[in-house]
Amino acid sequence: MINIFRRLGVSGRNGEKGGSLSPVGHRARLRSIRPGVAVELLEDRQLLSTVQTFDGGGTTYTLQQIAGPPQASIQSGGPTGSFLRLATSPASPIAGNNNSISFVTSDAGLYNSVQANWDFRVTQTVAGQKGVGLSFALLNTNNFGTSGGAASLAPQQGIYDGSFAFGFDTTSNVVYASLNSAVVTAASLPASVDLASGQFIHASATIDFQHSTISLTLTPSISGPATTVFSDVDIPNLGPYQSRVSFQADNTAAAFADFDLDNVNVQYTGQRLAGSVSFGAANFSANESDGVAFITIIRTGGSSGSVTIGFVSADGTARNGVNYQSVAGPITLADGQTQAVVAIPLIDDGVAGSDRTVQLYLSNPTLTAPLVPPIVSTLTIVNTDPVPPTVSPTVAKVYRAGTHRVTGFRLTFSQSLDAASAQDVANYAMIFPSTAARSSRVRTARAAQQTYSFAQATLDPTGTVVTLSRGALGRIHLPKVLQILVRGTPPTGIRNTTGTYLAGSGGAAGTDALLTVRI
Repeated sequence: MINIFRRLGVSGRNGEKGGSLSPVGHRARLRSIRPGVAVELLEDRQLLSTVQTFDGGGTTYTLQQIAGPPQASIQSGGPTGSFLRLATSPASPIAGNNNSISFVTSDAGLYNSVQANWDFRVTQTVAGQKGVGLSFALLNTNNFGTSGGAASLAPQQGIYDGSFAFGFDTTSNVVYASLNSAVVTAASLPASVDLASGQFIHASATIDFQHSTISLTLTPSISGPATTVFSDVDIPNLGPYQSRVSFQADNTAAAFADFDLDNVNVQYTGQRLAGSVSFGAANFSANESDGVAFITIIRTGGSSGSVTIGFVSADGTARNGVNYQSVAGPITLADGQTQAVVAIPLIDDGVAGSDRTVQLYLSNPTLTAPLVPPIVSTLTIVNTDPVPPTVSPTVAKVYRAGTHRVTGFRLTFSQSLDAASAQDVANYAMIFPSTAARSSRVRTARAAQQTYSFAQATLDPTGTVVTLSRGALGRIHLPKVLQILVRGTPPTGIRNTTGTYLAGSGGAAGTDALLTVRI
């Protein structure tokens, strides 16, 4: 059974009440699917809007003072009632005033177009001072979250990370269209449309994600016809993303004006898109000591309907059952779900060495989920085991008191050992070369080498010295040259107190050592 948990985004219709978020219309509940993991089930999904007239009610928002003072404030005297003074010019400006208003997420899914309307006014309080600029942005919730404030480094150009925005440069009377922190196109306005005229201007914009185009018209609310600023202008790489609305107005001590905002109405329209599925990254990594690696699978460009894809992991330099446990099976992303997480169990083999890799693959067995790169990814299992212990090639002989008879051997290790593995006699052996085996009575020629077990292995209090006793083998004469095998191979070999196995040959953990002893 594939081991998956999923994360779902929640959005809902919100009422403005005391500046806090009061979700209404969506209810979420948690259902446990395994210990420590829960799935959030969304009910009563619906297409929502961002609407605010500043006369009470409407979509919840956050006001953020980026520079100033003062903060933005609601005032009376707008086109249809109250309005928001987003930024202002104090009588003696010293630092400038820069504020933003950011609404909670209104896009319950990912739709193929947005229709936005709002009224704004820029009033010169000192002749020739037109402020810096104003922006309208569709904040990407992956970058800005689903609520809270937001800020642009250059609102007059609409510079927002991972997002589309219009920037209104009130000093130069230019409108910019920007995507992913870069200006894509700009239009100088005719003299008939002065952004800082002191009268409300109605802005109407269409952002068409399906065709990657944008349109914008500006209409002075007192006099003058509508002016087309952009008409189906291509915006390369513009695609749907879950978003929320934000405005920002910027003044400085040298360029200041009053920026007013009213009648915000943003509708997500058209068919909700299914989107495409891919890995969240081309490369993942996890420490082998973590016990589990989490692999993200994402759906972008839409979240409509349920889609099922196939997932499988395969050996790279890592081995199934040795370094990790293989995971394979179908993954279903429910309607509105944009992310799934696959948990791959990791096995700490206790062997210090190089990092190991697992290959990850996505497939589309049901042909219901279009796949986009990356559909192949690599999990790197980072080796976290410390330097392994080694055993000294110099072996000390233990003699029976008052004689030259060898009754045992003393081995010295570089690190403190795990007592259980160090005192397991199965981890040692005494090897006589061929034709060299002797008994106490008869010299017997052997065609092959002989291997004998030790009677006892004793770890001294320092934890680094092991004494091997011959026991009953004391009756067997020792050859002039013999070898002692010290096993370091998992899962039963010699290991240190942190679980790292012996480096017996070539400095590689998890290998046996063969020591030569001259009698």
